[in-house]
Amino acid sequence: MHASGVRECPNSRPRLEEAGTRSAIGAARSFDLAGYTAARAQALTILNTALRGTEHTELFKMTETYRAGADGRDKLEKLLRTLYSLLQDLTFFNSSTPELVRNTDIQAELKKLAESADFGWIAFAADRLNDVERGMRRNLLRSLSLDAFATALERSS
Repeated sequence: MHASGVRECPNSRPRLEEAGTRSAIGAARSFDLAGYTAARAQALTILNTALRGTEHTELFKMTETYRAGADGRDKLEKLLRTLYSLLQDLTFFNSSTPELVRNTDIQAELKKLAESADFGWIAFAADRLNDVERGMRRNLLRSLSLDAFATALERSS
């Protein structure tokens, strides 16, 4: 019994903790690693095009794969979440907190990208990404929206 006079069920806390553990394990088991890796490769194509001024051919080939319909929408949502994650990792590098980076397997590549992206650019990119999300709700052409996003972020030489 607590000081407040309320009785505590003796086994309530372990059951709640076990439930949380099961849901985390379930989420890990259902994580689509191949889908995430593909989305991340495409997100890196966009960021490399924007920050390094690379050729647009690869970008345009990649964005053409975003078709209308539910499959294209799901694919684009994964890409947007992945782009936000990579932008967050760039912020961690620029904030001298690389230990917070989530995509540790590509840390060297992200560090190089972060050297070209200051906080202002990252904030601008996040704002433009938000525009892409709003455009999805209005059913704008996905490939055109991604192309416009990437080219809007390009650094002038």
